[in-house]
Amino acid sequence: MKTVLIGVLLVLSLIIIISIMLQPSKSDGLSGLIMGGNHENYFAKNKVKTYEKTLARVTVVSSALFAIVVIVINLI
Repeated sequence: MKTVLIGVLLVLSLIIIISIMLQPSKSDGLSGLIMGGNHENYFAKNKVKTYEKTLARVTVVSSALFAIVVIVINLI
């Protein structure tokens, strides 16, 4: 039972790492400071919202499952 939970923990950790790495950066960095901000229009912002929302939901759900599995492993 414990080995199965450890396997699930490894898969969840990989999902968390991948979903965080795929999320776009929310800052402009130094170029935004020099150039003067974000140059995206309304349509460009809303086009990627569903992709960003999906990645955020995957990250939150997998993080919650990760925490639950860690607690269960410690109780066994």
